[in-house]
Amino acid sequence: AGGESRRLGQPKPLIMLGGKLMLARVADSLKPVCRELILVVRQDQDDDTPDAGIALGMHVVTDTEPGRGPIAALHAGLAACLTPLAFVTGADHPFLSRRLVTAMADAAGAAGGRPLTAVVPRAGDGLHPLHAVYPVAEWLPLVARSLAEGAASPRRLVETAYESGYPPVDVMTEDEVEAHDPQQLSLLDIDTPEQLARARRIAANWGQVVRPEIRPGGL
Repeated sequence: AGGESRRLGQPKPLIMLGGKLMLARVADSLKPVCRELILVVRQDQDDDTPDAGIALGMHVVTDTEPGRGPIAALHAGLAACLTPLAFVTGADHPFLSRRLVTAMADAAGAAGGRPLTAVVPRAGDGLHPLHAVYPVAEWLPLVARSLAEGAASPRRLVETAYESGYPPVDVMTEDEVEAHDPQQLSLLDIDTPEQLARARRIAANWGQVVRPEIRPGGL
């Protein structure tokens, strides 16, 4: 939640959407399926996001290094994590699907005692490394090394791991995503006024049945 939201002109986690703060929508979606919620903010963040996170029962930590963007946030979040697997997402994903997150955790090895693997969905514009499950023991040192080497892109980090085969990455296809989240709304993030307007239209119709066999947003 440490982005500066320049294109929207206001902190994204504090935007009201469907009668809730966007950060509250994220928290409400994840609390039933995650043991702990860790909120990563900028070291100099002076808006109300950290206080909102505390009010929502989140463990608030700061970026490992200032000005390094998502890669520093990913490192800080994994470093604070006490569980073998971490689901990582941006605070601007207002329609997270618990069904999809649970399916990703199961695919990562949370069920059945299989070796743990990262699970990253591929849809639309490519991989979504900020809507992904990571095994902490393997990915924390990898992210730390990438941060020390000046890397900036979580997507490139995941692509390199996928191409090399280590740490193992299971790429979830669009069909697999849609089996749990038919409209892929869990992957929707908010970066522009146009995306925010679309999200508000979705929120206004949230819970309405578009077709009898499809319900928006998973659970």
